[in-house]
Amino acid sequence: MADKIKVALNGYGTIGKRVADAVALQDDMALIGIAKTKPDYEAFVAAEKGYDIYAVDPAKAGTKFKAAGLSMAGSNEDMIKKTDIVVDAAPSGIGEENKKIYDKMGKPAIFQGGEKHEMTGTSFNAAANYDEAIGKKYVRVVSCNTSALCRLVYAIDMAFGVKKALVTLVRRGGDPDDIKRGPINAIVPDPIKLPSHHGPDVQTVLPHIKISTAAPEGADHAHAHALREL
Repeated sequence: MADKIKVALNGYGTIGKRVADAVALQDDMALIGIAKTKPDYEAFVAAEKGYDIYAVDPAKAGTKFKAAGLSMAGSNEDMIKKTDIVVDAAPSGIGEENKKIYDKMGKPAIFQGGEKHEMTGTSFNAAANYDEAIGKKYVRVVSCNTSALCRLVYAIDMAFGVKKALVTLVRRGGDPDDIKRGPINAIVPDPIKLPSHHGPDVQTVLPHIKISTAAPEGADHAHAHALREL
């Protein structure tokens, strides 16, 4: 592990599970562990895969983890101390609080797209602005919808040029385990205000692109994008 980049994953939900598996497959990276707030089914998935589990709040969660038969490797801060870089996949808004810990410990971090661009000053998509992220202590990977738009619009812009983009996204209503929000049998104009946040978010990566987006919810299993006037 000495010659590998040590990665800590702060959060192990919809995004975190995928990141953990990706890190574990890299020859030049080592997954130090994942942080959880409670011993839910995702924590059991992590344990089955052999990932060390650290508790965000050991004093509060310790008894619950023990009762569930899950062992903890330590606290969230114990995990962060051991790492070279943190991937923060905590729920939106929590990353800003976590950043204070990373500041204190001098650890660089990558944040998920639910956080605000202003928190890091650099929003990142590997296809579109890789060089801009090099050497930065904190970067934010834009959301799944914004990532898809950046990849597509960037490729078209490089090949042909983009004068402007008008985009409609039909968003899925919730994640598979979010039973309170699905299945969807309606089209919900969310938000009604135009543009949706996706257009301005694309411009944090591609500031020269004129883009406007609308994003109603109405899909069960996946997002769907429709682009015109490129």
